[in-house]
Amino acid sequence: MKSNLQNDPCSEFEVNLQKLLGTITVNAWRLYLRTPYTHATTPMIRGVWGRALRHVDRALYDEIFIGSNQQSQNLPRYILRPAPADPNTAPAIDLILFNVDENCDQTIWKSWEMASVMGLGKNREPFRIRRRECLTSDNSIDGFNWNSWTLSDVQWPLPNPPESTPCQLRFDVPLRLIKKRSLLRTPEFSDLITASFRRIALLAGLQRSASYAHLIRTAKFLSSHTEAHPWVGEKCNLVRWSGAQQREVELFGVTGSIVLPNGAGAVWPLISASQWSHLGKGTVFGMGQIQIMNMSSTK
Repeated sequence: MKSNLQNDPCSEFEVNLQKLLGTITVNAWRLYLRTPYTHATTPMIRGVWGRALRHVDRALYDEIFIGSNQQSQNLPRYILRPAPADPNTAPAIDLILFNVDENCDQTIWKSWEMASVMGLGKNREPFRIRRRECLTSDNSIDGFNWNSWTLSDVQWPLPNPPESTPCQLRFDVPLRLIKKRSLLRTPEFSDLITASFRRIALLAGLQRSASYAHLIRTAKFLSSHTEAHPWVGEKCNLVRWSGAQQREVELFGVTGSIVLPNGAGAVWPLISASQWSHLGKGTVFGMGQIQIMNMSSTK
C-alpha cells in the first residue's frame, strides 16, 4: 500500500479501499414489530435485546455489543435503527450486524424471542416480531434467511456517476463527531470522511499501522481537495435515562447537510458504505445515518 500521494493517489486509494470494504461482512434485517401497549423507541428495544443476548450467550454479547472479540477497540458490531417511515409496516426497525458468523444465527433469534417476553417500558409489556426480512446491499428485500454481503457490494444510490455529479449529504438522524474532545457542531467534509474511514477500519480489524496511516492520510488529502459547501444545520440534544449509570444523561449532536457541487470524488465508496456503517459516535443517539441526495443544481 506504499505510494507517494503525488503519484495518482485516487486509483491506488480506491483499490485498497475496496479491498478493505470487502473484508466487512454485513447481515441486515428489517424487523416488523407488534407493540400494542407500549410506544416503543429504538433505545428501549436495544436495551431489552442487549439484556436478553447477554443472558443467552455472554461471549456473543461481548462480540456484538462491545466488540471485544474482534480487536476493534470496543467498537460495537451492530446497528439498530428505525426503519424508513411507513404507516403500513410501522413499527419496524433495521438490525445490521458486521462480521458476525452465520453459526450465531439461531442464538441471535433466540435472544430476540427472550427479549419479546421480557417486555418493554416500566410495565415490561411483551412485544413480538411479526416477521423479519433480509436486506440486500441496495436496501431491497430478499427473503428472511441469513444473507451475507460485504460493504464493497454497496453501490452509489444515485443514477449518475458519483465522482463528478453534484449531491447533498444529509443527516436527519443526529450526528456526533468528537474532535479534540469537543463536539463538532459544523463538521467539514474531511471530518465526515475521516470518521467514516475510522469506523470502517475498526470494523475490518485494521489496527493503527503503516497501512492504516497511509490510507487515512490519503482519505484526508482527497476529501480536503474535494469542493464542499459549508455545513448547514442545527443542534439536536437528547436527555435519556441510563440504566447502567442510574441517572439522566444528556447527549449532544447535530443535524444538517453538506453539498458537494462537483461530486464526491475518489472517496465516494466511503460515503456509500456509511449508509450502513454510519459514522457517528454511539449506538443509541448520534450514530450519523447518512442520506445521499441527488441535486440537479446547487446554489
